[in-house]
Amino acid sequence: MKPTNLIAVRELRVGDATVTVEISRNAGNSVAARCMFGARDTPIIDAPSADEALATVADALEGLLFARRSALGQPLAA
Repeated sequence: MKPTNLIAVRELRVGDATVTVEISRNAGNSVAARCMFGARDTPIIDAPSADEALATVADALEGLLFARRSALGQPLAA
């Protein structure tokens, strides 16, 4: 994913967290969603479209937050 292929930047809100997602066009006309958690923590999701990439990121973050709350014994409903 090259910075010159950047087509959009979105902020995705999941629970109490807001994650910046950079969407770039791939060579095969699919997209990559780069999740900006921190300087050294930027997973990339490849998908056929920006909407599908964002939906995948949102689903993954919801699952992660659910697991963290469950492990900490916190209420699962936000």
